Parts: sequence; C-alpha cells; structure tokens
Amino acid sequence: MLEIELKAFVDTEFFQDLEKKILAQNFYFVQMLEESDHYFNAPDRNFAESDEALRIREQRSGLSEQTMLTYKGAKVDPLSNTRVEIETKISNAADMQRILNSLGYKSVLTVEKKRREFRGTAEFSQVNICLDQLAGLGSFIEIEYCAESDISQKEGESIRDRLLSLLDLLGIPRANLTRKSYLELLIERATS
Repeated sequence: MLEIELKAFVDTEFFQDLEKKILAQNFYFVQMLEESDHYFNAPDRNFAESDEALRIREQRSGLSEQTMLTYKGAKVDPLSNTRVEIETKISNAADMQRILNSLGYKSVLTVEKKRREFRGTAEFSQVNICLDQLAGLGSFIEIEYCAESDISQKEGESIRDRLLSLLDLLGIPRANLTRKSYLELLIERATS
C-alpha cells in the first residue's frame, strides 16, 4: 500500500476548534485512540539514515485493543510523507518484540499519543484525518490517503495536492508542515 500523508503542527488554541472544521468538510468522527508505537532499528542498517521505520503499534479504543507490525519505506515525495507501508495484525506485542530482538533488531523509543480519528465522505472518501496529542511535542494533524494499488507518480502528486488543499480549507498554514516522524521529533527534542 502507498500512504500519502501530510503532518502539521497545530497550535493548542486552534486545535480545540479544529474538530468542528473537520466535520464541516464532510468528515465524520470514527474513534478516540491511545497508541503506543515501539520503534526498532535494523541490525544491518540504520533506519534513521535510510529513512525507513519498523514499529509495533499497540492501539486501545474503549474496551478493544489491536496490535500491528508496520514497515514504512523511505519517503518518495519532497513535499509530503508519501511512502510504501506494509502492515499486518499480530496477536502479541511482547512476543513480536522478543522475535525482533532475537533477530538483532534494537528497540529505539516508544512514542505515546492520544488520537482522534476522522474519515471522509464524498470527495474525501479515501481520506483519514487524525488529531494527535503527544506529551512533550504538542498537537498535530495528519491527513492521509492510502492507495491499495499501484498509482502513477502523477496520480500521487494529484492526491497530495488535494490533501494540501484540504489543509488550506482547515486553516492550517503550510509553514506548519513537517516531513519528520514523531520518533524523529522526539529524538531531536531529547538531543537539543
């Protein structure tokens, strides 16, 4: 799957009113989540240098829980976080972590966040919006489109431009965009 994603920092005061703006753009609220993302580095290369990511995500919503193993390839677009994403459900995060550690993968950091998820309708039917809050980092919006099949570079750029237009409609300055992952932002903050 190809994930075309925009991520932007959102001022705390603006963040409070953002949900109303999202709902006004033909989106509906899906769920509130708490996520723990456990990131790993490979034994044969540095994912920070190759721009890849491997994580175990533990996701909680009310009484339900879900755990996934996700690989993200290097970003392929200079303006967005567009990249190949391969994800599969797993039944036990601790066992998967032991498997990865046994294969030489090293735990890097765990990213904790609270997420409000919205799904689009009409022209945005394949678009998800997530409002994220991370201790120590602040508030963010992620707007993503997941293409299940191969698409051309031109199609990908067209989708990205639609997502940028949606960002504009929501009143979020493009200057707030970042291509960095939450992991990169947290590491950057810890080392500065």
